[in-house]
Amino acid sequence: MKQHLKALVLVLVLGGLAVWAFDRFFMSRVEQSPATISSVDKMETEGAPNFTSKSLDGQTFELHSMKGKVVILNFWASWCGPCVEEVPSLIKLINEFKGDVQLIAVSGDSNEEDIHVFLKSFPELKGANIKIVYDQDRSLMKMFDVSRLPESLVLDKDMKLVKKLVGSIDWHTKDSVEYMKSLLTAK
Repeated sequence: MKQHLKALVLVLVLGGLAVWAFDRFFMSRVEQSPATISSVDKMETEGAPNFTSKSLDGQTFELHSMKGKVVILNFWASWCGPCVEEVPSLIKLINEFKGDVQLIAVSGDSNEEDIHVFLKSFPELKGANIKIVYDQDRSLMKMFDVSRLPESLVLDKDMKLVKKLVGSIDWHTKDSVEYMKSLLTAK
């Protein structure tokens, strides 16, 4: 019995050390890397970097062509449970603003077919104010220093970053709607 207790204590201590080391040395570098902080600061002051992309429906668009509107740049994947959870509320928010708020949903899926299967469950994602982009080479994720999914960047009418959200949220709440209205009426 004493040996089992000693073994259990040893396993708990080693497990605790492993979790601490992982958090201390790996996660802190991911979350606090100077490059990420610098790019966020730059997007807040100078604006988001411009890019040209093609949506799944074949239309080519440029991010900065959406100036004058609020843009939610949402990075997601069909296999990501929290990403799937937030989709219905994100669609409701976009639909509420009838074109004044645009969604660019950037998929990090492994292949385009997975996205099309996912879209069968959410046909509303094919709306006029929503662009679905397959980031096959992860160039957009790199450009915006995305480290986890879902991750969203809210850009104001001047394409400046006003909010970076990591993780799933309920997009269609009274506070969220009021926040979007405040961004639309600013300046």
